[in-house]
Amino acid sequence: MDGEKQLHQQFNRTRNVGRNAVFGYIYRLFSLLVPFIVRTLVIYRFGAEYLGLNSLFASVLQVLNLADFGFGTAIVYSLYRPVAEGDTKTVCAYLGTYKKLYRIIGCAILAGGILIMPFLPNLIKDSVIPGNLDLYIWYGIFLVNASVSYLLYGYKTAIPSALQRNDMLSRIDTVVLLGRSALQVAVLLLSDNFYLYLLASLLFTVIRNLLVAWCVERQYPQYKCLGNISREQATALKPQVYGILIGKLRIVSRNGIDSICITAFLGLTMAAIYSNYLCIHNAVISLSGVLCAAMMASVGNSIAVETPEKNYTDMRRFNFIYMLLAGWASICFLCLYQPFVRLWVGEGLMLQFPEVVALTAYFYVLKMGDMRWVYFEGAGLWWKARYYALAEALVNICLNIILAKYFGVLGIILATLISLFFIDFIFSARILFRQYYRNGKLGEFFGDHARYFMVTLLLALPSIYICNLITVSGVLGLLLRLLVCTVFSVAGYFLLYHRTARYQDAMDWIRRRWDMM
Repeated sequence: MDGEKQLHQQFNRTRNVGRNAVFGYIYRLFSLLVPFIVRTLVIYRFGAEYLGLNSLFASVLQVLNLADFGFGTAIVYSLYRPVAEGDTKTVCAYLGTYKKLYRIIGCAILAGGILIMPFLPNLIKDSVIPGNLDLYIWYGIFLVNASVSYLLYGYKTAIPSALQRNDMLSRIDTVVLLGRSALQVAVLLLSDNFYLYLLASLLFTVIRNLLVAWCVERQYPQYKCLGNISREQATALKPQVYGILIGKLRIVSRNGIDSICITAFLGLTMAAIYSNYLCIHNAVISLSGVLCAAMMASVGNSIAVETPEKNYTDMRRFNFIYMLLAGWASICFLCLYQPFVRLWVGEGLMLQFPEVVALTAYFYVLKMGDMRWVYFEGAGLWWKARYYALAEALVNICLNIILAKYFGVLGIILATLISLFFIDFIFSARILFRQYYRNGKLGEFFGDHARYFMVTLLLALPSIYICNLITVSGVLGLLLRLLVCTVFSVAGYFLLYHRTARYQDAMDWIRRRWDMM
């Protein structure tokens, strides 16, 4: 009977990962295309400086969102076991606590955002605000948008996340994205009022929260905000919350602080140029992140019921598949970044190729840590990484300030890349292997990544050389370059790996899961 139950759980995890990934990718594909349309209209209708200021405010509010303190992730992690055991009373108690905390957090973000207002002009190198708009009204709309989810049903997203039903959130997000973008496009085409464009985003943030609340209450009526967690549960939650908070500080230092430094040292126009590249960068990261998000709850369940050695074998297999995709995407970045930006916004809003190489390296190193992070988070090891997370954030901020003065945007990217690789990737992996796997195979993990990197570099060099020979411009030129990158990657991976046990194991796993779906 236990064997049948285990097989049933494994089937459910596989089915949920597949469903979450499918709808997650549908949403991400829309979120990859639609924002480019809106962003392009803003650039040509109003100017790049508008996007630069938008990027600054988004970064400031990303820092303020540290007020979340990591409660959301910690609550979802705490729900894995009671959900798996059918303990509805405990789930409701966590949800009740979560609701109260989110109300407090929303008010804290509003208060913190208001306190920052007098210092906003000091963060902008340029003295003139685009369009002579009111800086504080502009920022105020961003501030309300950042806090409204905490004040309005944001806590309900924990239920589908813990139940491995992120596909529900992806469907809602797809509808909201299309509705918001349609309204923003209409505003950009029919009006000169930029405030209306900003208010459209706020409106659909409210709609998104209402839709999530309605769907969760309709599909999972048994989960209500009833009671509070016990003192013992709260005590167990605190280390996870603090660990996640410090981890979020690390993420903010990578993204938010980077944009703030660019605006402060290099101006709104350079911030807009960098944000254009980062928009492409983040779009691809979000696509790859769909798989990780789809796996998160299932991995948490697997860690709760499977052995560490079984999970290590799974992680190594997933990492192999994932890094092949990451290597292909990195080669595409190197070959398509500049032609795409030139076609999209023109020569005047382009970075130099060394910055492109640095951004690509940043992307690749991020992907090196993704699959490890899925298991790291599934095992709830945030608190164990607190010192390394703080060190990464502090090193990144210090290097940002120092290197930005000497190397501009390149220095800021290099600062993030250095801290990401030497502190996050190296030391977080050590924590996972020491605290959870305990199998002495950390060297094997690093060796895998060294081989993946060398193969990617080996395939990237001829791909860049051949793509540079292509003289065709426009969409056709992009498609030809994409074809070159794909052919070299697929052929190279097959020739180098097809006789290895790793490749055969991965292909067998893919075929089995495909048959199960």
